[in-house]
Amino acid sequence: MPTAARQQSKVELCSAVSVASGEAPIGSAWHTTRYIMLELPLPWKYDMFDSSNAPPGLKDLIHSLYGRQIYPGVIGFASDEEYSVHGLTRLIDYTLPAAPFSGFEQREYLIPTDQVADVLSDAFETGSTGALDAFAVHAPTDQRDIFVCTHGAIDACCATQGYPIYKLLRHMVDNPAHRLRVWRCTHFGGHRFAATILDMPQGRYWGHLAAQDLGPIVRRDGDTDLIRARYRGWAALPYGGAQVAEGEAFRRGGWDWTECLMTPGEAPPHDFDHGPTEEQRMTFAFRHEGRGVDGWVKIAIIPDGTIRTKGSSKGDDWLDAPQFVTEIVSEHGTHGFFEPGPRRES
Repeated sequence: MPTAARQQSKVELCSAVSVASGEAPIGSAWHTTRYIMLELPLPWKYDMFDSSNAPPGLKDLIHSLYGRQIYPGVIGFASDEEYSVHGLTRLIDYTLPAAPFSGFEQREYLIPTDQVADVLSDAFETGSTGALDAFAVHAPTDQRDIFVCTHGAIDACCATQGYPIYKLLRHMVDNPAHRLRVWRCTHFGGHRFAATILDMPQGRYWGHLAAQDLGPIVRRDGDTDLIRARYRGWAALPYGGAQVAEGEAFRRGGWDWTECLMTPGEAPPHDFDHGPTEEQRMTFAFRHEGRGVDGWVKIAIIPDGTIRTKGSSKGDDWLDAPQFVTEIVSEHGTHGFFEPGPRRES
């Protein structure tokens, strides 16, 4: 009879299948206009709200919000001896402001653990931060928080691929020039793209990460090949074509693109079950003060077939993932902001 260890070794990790298939991760970022990052000590169950250390009443609160069609993106993150405070739960609230924006606005709180659900309930009932303000703490404006999915109860990829990347990134915190905190966190979608991270407050997702990718992402100096192969998309934009188009602008504009104030145009329609069959287009108005650029760019998103891949490491969860090619169609007032590449007349 095969041992449990031998049975485990036969698991076909969906992240390995995704990498081998050549699937591009772009367009897979979890889009929401509000993230609630909540300190949640390990261990984590499949449903993070069922975990033994979840604040009392939290699961009932979140499900009551869902019942009212209020869908904050709730992500748990593990305690860290350098940052955590005994008896208090750290909550980081990220909200997407009105355009133009370059990322999410951040507010941070330390709340007595037994009061978390009540304080959050008051905040959602009133639609203001009043209930939270009494627990506010200062967060440096130039600090980044990187969240690394290591939620192995969801999928083995998240633990086997995510945890080593978390450890490497956590060591990079020691360099004060990075202005960085790093957290291991619960599932935020796309485990087939493990190791996968969320870089806040900008809200950019990365996937299929290897050790050599981390320095360029932290320093924000990775080349076009890195962006093309590892970038999952910007959480500020809806799934699908909008994120795919923004990925093209990022590749062509380089890291200066991430510093732009952005006013996205209307996002192309997205169907989670079926990819688009016709070309879509997306426009971004943007401003980069340092380079004196104030213009717009229009990008075409062209379906390019599908790639057979696995959505989960468990069972035979095979799927056909839509792939795309992208081109700048037209631009105005950009003054050479974008590198040359394929172009068509509008």
